[in-house]
Amino acid sequence: MPDTVVPVRLASDQVVEAAAVMARAAVDDPIFVHVLPGATERAAGVPLLMRLFVRMALAYGEVWATPSPIRGVACWLAPSHPEITQGAREAAGEREVSGALGGEASARLHAFRADMGGTLGPYLPEPHWHLMWLCVEPGHHGQGIGGTLVRQMTARADTDAVACDLFTFVPRTVPLYEHLGFRVVLDTSLSRTGLRVKAMVRPSMGQR
Repeated sequence: MPDTVVPVRLASDQVVEAAAVMARAAVDDPIFVHVLPGATERAAGVPLLMRLFVRMALAYGEVWATPSPIRGVACWLAPSHPEITQGAREAAGEREVSGALGGEASARLHAFRADMGGTLGPYLPEPHWHLMWLCVEPGHHGQGIGGTLVRQMTARADTDAVACDLFTFVPRTVPLYEHLGFRVVLDTSLSRTGLRVKAMVRPSMGQR
């Protein structure tokens, strides 16, 4: 992405478009392979989950994307909402998504969420911006899109002296995040799912 292109706030009527880009980018993320093992059910279910995540980020944080046509999306939760309550999830449409995914997939998703909270919670700084998802359209990697989207928020976090954090299940993404100032603070396997996760934190300016 050219340096002159500036990320824009995602509009509410772009949720479906953004979620489609994210789903194509992350359909084989270990989280989704665990929740939806079959390729066909994953192709159908991941876009629904991404719509849910985008709606939650719009309500409780910020979503930034490339100007249309969307080629990359970054979903953040704000420091004022470090956790999303069940009521907030349902308001974003989780009940409908769970119904579409089916009982077994929904149970795996809920177990994964509980696993994450119990394992990683103690390692997260407060307050912090949490990078829920960073997704770049396949075929547009290596153009600086991901880095540009992340820097848009980390620059503000530096100004406000707030930390940022994220979780990744994809080892190849770690160097990108390290280049952006994040550092691995925990590398472990989740007890219930066995998924290997790295928690990464970008400290606030005052803590570096």
